[in-house]
Amino acid sequence: MKHTELTVRNYTGLATTIFLTGLVSVGFGAIDILLISPKGLDQVAAVGLGDVVNAGLTALLAIGVVDTFSSRLAIAEGRGDLARRLPVLAAALLVLLLVAQASAVLLSSAVQPALRLAGQDPRLAGLAADFVIVRGCSLGFTILYAALNEALKICGLKNRSLLLLVVGFAVNAALDWAFLYTPLSGRFASPVVAVAAATTGSQLLIACCALRFFLRRMRARGDRFTRPDRASVVAETRSMARNAPGVGARHFNDYAGTITVTVLLGTLGVQVLAAVTVATKIWSLFCRIPQACVSGTFVYYGYRLGKNENDLPATARPLPATARTLLRYAAVPTAAGAVTVALAAPWLVRLFAGAGQDGALTRSLLFAFLLTVPAYLLENHFGEILSVHQRGALLATASAVTTYALAVPLAAVGVFVLHSPFLVVASGVLPSAVLATAFHRSLRKDHWTRSEVDRDTGVGVPA
Repeated sequence: MKHTELTVRNYTGLATTIFLTGLVSVGFGAIDILLISPKGLDQVAAVGLGDVVNAGLTALLAIGVVDTFSSRLAIAEGRGDLARRLPVLAAALLVLLLVAQASAVLLSSAVQPALRLAGQDPRLAGLAADFVIVRGCSLGFTILYAALNEALKICGLKNRSLLLLVVGFAVNAALDWAFLYTPLSGRFASPVVAVAAATTGSQLLIACCALRFFLRRMRARGDRFTRPDRASVVAETRSMARNAPGVGARHFNDYAGTITVTVLLGTLGVQVLAAVTVATKIWSLFCRIPQACVSGTFVYYGYRLGKNENDLPATARPLPATARTLLRYAAVPTAAGAVTVALAAPWLVRLFAGAGQDGALTRSLLFAFLLTVPAYLLENHFGEILSVHQRGALLATASAVTTYALAVPLAAVGVFVLHSPFLVVASGVLPSAVLATAFHRSLRKDHWTRSEVDRDTGVGVPA
């Protein structure tokens, strides 16, 4: 299987596809806002607020499940053992999907009172809650389409994955228009609900098409699947359930930390809030580059771990070298992107900034974000590798400590004591550096020494 070989061409092809996928994914939210904007400011604000809340629920409940499934799929693909493992992994994924779906329904029902408690306008809180309820009740579709898209990339169909997302984007736009501006709009309680339903419909379509492509790929490879026994499914489900919440909690902690810091900066005035909003938008677009690279690391490290297990007992000796190679592959495009953003900062700020906005302040905050790039890349590089090794508990604990005991207090000091937005943003380098150091130490101690590795999960067991 040539797509599992770690070469510059293979890695670049996968990372580029993931990068383009990320840009298209951003477009889903953008087209929702664009098409609902004629319906009024309240509707736009409700979709924006609901999307923020839904992103938190997705980070907490969905990402961990998808990442755990994907890492084990990559290990099996690298080992050439996909036919044996896939039925068990798929059955366990469906069980966790149902649990996540039930949890999302319960949590989404509490969104409206929570928003009112936080001081949001009652009408806005009600509309945003409607959006979250619709998206929460379809979280299973989100997990399914995300897992199947990851499966396509892992099994050598990365271009099909991107094509499906582009088609899904077009379908989402068409459904937005149909549900908002045709007689179908009368079937929805509000434009906000119509937009949420359109996204759900497009995700379901992507999932169905992805499943068809994936099954066709398996048949072309000649893989034959057998029905998994109950004991194997139960064991796999328990193992995945132990890891998935930790991975999800790590992403939720990162999300919560970002939101909290933004809220704290907002207390310094409208100009600061506007500047940090624009700087964050540009930073988020840039981050698609390192995020695509570390996603490539996630896949190719999983392949390497699977290949390494073919010769038991595994020594894990090639793993540090593989990690260093992947880091070099990720560092080059990330550095090039950072330099490009720095040079283009004046133009980018003018492009995104509103009338009367402080351009100098916005540029300084963007440069503060760029100062965190090396630590940010190392943190996410080693974090993705730990995800492959199924270290969910470590990821959750470490991210919680650095977010709530380090990042948020540092931001509070920068806001309320130093009154410096630049230092608040630049202080993000410290939590990232601490996490990168802790993650690297754990890898060296627990996974890159001589050890035996569980063939199916990739969890290290000291020899």
